[in-house]
Amino acid sequence: MLRAIYRILKVITICLGAFACAVMALLYYCGRDLPNHAFLQNYKPPEGSRIYNSNNELYREFVSEYRIFVPIHEIPPQLIKAFLAAEDKNFYYHPGVDVFSLFRAVIRNTLHRKWHAKPVGASTITQQVAKNFLVGNDQSVMRKVREAIMSMRIEGALSKDRILELYFNQIYLGMRSYGVAAAAYTYFQKPLHELTLVECAFLASLPKAPANYHPIREQKKALMRRNATLRRLAEDGEITYEAAQEAQNEPLNVSLPERLNQITYVSEEIRRELMQRFKDGAVYQEGYSIYTSLDANIQTRCERSLRSGLELYDKRHGYRGALLQMTPVEMKMWKESLSVKVNALSSFPKDRKNDIAVVLRVLPNLIEIGFADGHKGEISNKSFESSDFVKVKRSVSKKKIALKSILREGDVIVTAIASDSAGTNAIQHYLLDQIPVVTGAMIVMDADTGEILAMTGGYSTDISQFNCATQAVRQPGSSFKPFVYLAALELGYTKDTIIDDSPIEVVLGAGLGVYAPKNSTRKSLGPTPFYKGIEQSVNQMTVRLAHQIGMGPVQNMAKRLGIADNMPAQLAMSLGAGGTTLLKITAAYATIANAGKRVFPHFIKRINDRNGHSIFQMPPAFNDHLLDSVLSRQTVLTDDRMQVIEAQYAEQMQEMLRGVVMRGNAKKINYLREQYGLDIGGKTGTTNDYKDAWFIGFIRFPSNKTWIVGTFVGFSVPKSLGEGEGGGRAAVPIFESFVSHSVNLRNIKK
Repeated sequence: MLRAIYRILKVITICLGAFACAVMALLYYCGRDLPNHAFLQNYKPPEGSRIYNSNNELYREFVSEYRIFVPIHEIPPQLIKAFLAAEDKNFYYHPGVDVFSLFRAVIRNTLHRKWHAKPVGASTITQQVAKNFLVGNDQSVMRKVREAIMSMRIEGALSKDRILELYFNQIYLGMRSYGVAAAAYTYFQKPLHELTLVECAFLASLPKAPANYHPIREQKKALMRRNATLRRLAEDGEITYEAAQEAQNEPLNVSLPERLNQITYVSEEIRRELMQRFKDGAVYQEGYSIYTSLDANIQTRCERSLRSGLELYDKRHGYRGALLQMTPVEMKMWKESLSVKVNALSSFPKDRKNDIAVVLRVLPNLIEIGFADGHKGEISNKSFESSDFVKVKRSVSKKKIALKSILREGDVIVTAIASDSAGTNAIQHYLLDQIPVVTGAMIVMDADTGEILAMTGGYSTDISQFNCATQAVRQPGSSFKPFVYLAALELGYTKDTIIDDSPIEVVLGAGLGVYAPKNSTRKSLGPTPFYKGIEQSVNQMTVRLAHQIGMGPVQNMAKRLGIADNMPAQLAMSLGAGGTTLLKITAAYATIANAGKRVFPHFIKRINDRNGHSIFQMPPAFNDHLLDSVLSRQTVLTDDRMQVIEAQYAEQMQEMLRGVVMRGNAKKINYLREQYGLDIGGKTGTTNDYKDAWFIGFIRFPSNKTWIVGTFVGFSVPKSLGEGEGGGRAAVPIFESFVSHSVNLRNIKK
């Protein structure tokens, strides 16, 4: 008997030993090539960078994964308890693998035959950390074994709090949000410490399958999952059953925000600068905080002024027709078809998608239109007859144009709400509208510091992300003339020096012909005081002046002020035939307004790393490159700025630019000086065949704050804007709109 028992024990011992050896071999085999987990001790998860405006308000984000890193001590206990109840209630007691939960899951899956269809899981929070960071997410037994091994290793190397910190900042919670802090802002627009019990329970219900519990699309499932978490909190004794019941009756109250990663002309300009400054990917991973000079109010006004100016120009040149035409079949299901058709308009501004309508009926005196959301409106003949579309065509053709002659049923058109709120039978009254094909740019800069307060580089980034303010190299036309006259002032000319404005012919050399520019008015002024050349933008006088002083000083001036580094020594350059950008020439005008001290335009004032330490601060130290750009002139550093023009010459030029507004071709805005008590000066610019229109001006407020405002209008592919569409007609109204709507902005009085 004893011998039999001995044999049984021997067999059991051998079997157990063999099993133990097999387990050890399996553990060795599965764990031999696992990655080193030591880096988790000091791991910092990828974190996007954020742009803040001048009021330290979040403006835009550069993110591939929405994440806000939060240390464990800043995560509310209520949120921690909710996640533990939903994901791993024994977290503080197991060594990385919860054996009891695992055994229970095996029994349930076996009894309910769930091994091949959504089996019940038993992963701990530590196992989820191992999976997310080290092991991967493939569905296999081998992966689960490797995950368990790695979990126990992590538990031996890290504290429980550190494991939780990694988990709470890495876990994916839907809507491109990684980590609890990002999810709190995504779903509730609030920081972690402001979350309520039901909000904590909702976030804790997401890790299992965020897409399955989307608060809008899967609201019923989301509520059930959240309420299950609340019940578990009550079962674990963290809250009372009464509190759980009361919380379960509350709605989700989720409000998904508009993401701040949409492309704008400003954000793209900043992103390009950051990509040059930092290594690849750092902008999207290192969590930089970029503090800028951007002013939200001025930026809004800048964008509106440019848009309204481009729309005004566009309407002067008539209606171009419908966006597209629907077929009769599509008209029967126009709501659905409209959605499909609108999606086809990939370059249409997203913020105007709701302005798209379909012509439903063409009646004798009005057009009935319908919108994607089902509501209807009308466009009357009366409103169309008084529109700018008709005024231009009528002035050319001298014929009456009827609305029904240019629209038909099925046309997909752009509309705008009319000033009178309702038409016949209380149906909303609309105006016919269109999106401009012309583009442009506008910059608002602080003349004293070079800080860019606002910038827009086109009508919409949905149409084109090409920034006409910084990337479009165009001829500045007459807006370059002040720099020719500045060069002459430095050589001893005065504002009263007489220059002959008569026809001029300059022989360019053998086989090169004769250069004979003409005034835009085709008239000559004869002997004329120096300052009149700026006020009246006289071409012949300017070329004669450049010929007298030579193009060398003009080239030098252009390079010193950053307009162009290698401008050709050709007389045509004195009339703005060389290429530059709106940003460069606006900064050059800032030097004039700043008493000759050159400033360097910039958005970025300070950059902090993810720990709040400053890693960049403006203004930067002047380096050899900047000093070399001053050419042969003696550079004087004053208050970290370079004195590149003597103050007396800059002030004389300011006075001449005031004359352009008071008596010259920008006198239509002279009323702004008296009406608002502003000191305004500037210069228009128009190129050959009216291909480009400019106005660069300064505004000095009673507080002595000075802004430089640069405006540009032109087509993406240069072509004529139309007869008479020069700087005074196409660009000045944009400046005028900006000033008249900006004089009361709080920033002016700072």
